[in-house]
Amino acid sequence: MKKLVISGLLSCSLLFGGFLTEHKVEASTFGDKVTDIALDYIGVPYVWGGTSPSGFDCSGYTSFTYKKAGVTIPRTAAEQYTKGQAVSKSSLQEGDLVFFSTYKAGASHVGIYLNNNKFIHASSNGVKISSLTESYYANTYIGSKRIGTTTNGWVLANRTWYYYANGVKKTGWVKDDSNWYYLNSTGAMKTGWLYWNNQWYFLKSSGAMATGWVYSGGKWYFLKQDGAMAKNTSIDGYRLGSDGAWIQ
Repeated sequence: MKKLVISGLLSCSLLFGGFLTEHKVEASTFGDKVTDIALDYIGVPYVWGGTSPSGFDCSGYTSFTYKKAGVTIPRTAAEQYTKGQAVSKSSLQEGDLVFFSTYKAGASHVGIYLNNNKFIHASSNGVKISSLTESYYANTYIGSKRIGTTTNGWVLANRTWYYYANGVKKTGWVKDDSNWYYLNSTGAMKTGWLYWNNQWYFLKSSGAMATGWVYSGGKWYFLKQDGAMAKNTSIDGYRLGSDGAWIQ
């Protein structure tokens, strides 16, 4: 009889532990569109005043790319710098414009942020990817702007889920469609065991917080309605130890 009960619990655990995942839609963000378009033109030569794939200057490249993504921005770097929402370097997202003061005061060079401190721009050597950490760009960087639509909801990037609210990447607990998710300090969705506020929680492969019986690492655990792991108690006639595992 016990084997039958355990078998039933295991089936439920497999069902709710990740094989049946919650509905999560991959959002196509404006930033994704911009960077996808921008990367298509790597290697295009630099042409002063150029605004087409036959040759770009820096702001000609950014204005061309944004227009293809559905947003019209001014022609010059200085004018582009007056538009949009200012964002800090630490809060940069894909598609943001990054500005530099190079050959003259003010915004005289512009590129499009990718990720991991990388940006793409029409340099004097043509369209290429550079890093904000390179000494030249670190010393001439003057700010960034976000122009375009606001991102909301789940976004899949580099095989990791993130959650945005009004264009801001969320961290910590987030409730979506009646399910709780946990996003770490980088905004990445966590799965598996989570120790938070002196309690253990289990996040399924979908990212949703588990409740009820969970089979993990060869042991059974019980997660209460608030998601916290039960310890030193009996559930459904089964005794749980100080580590939360069923004492067989």
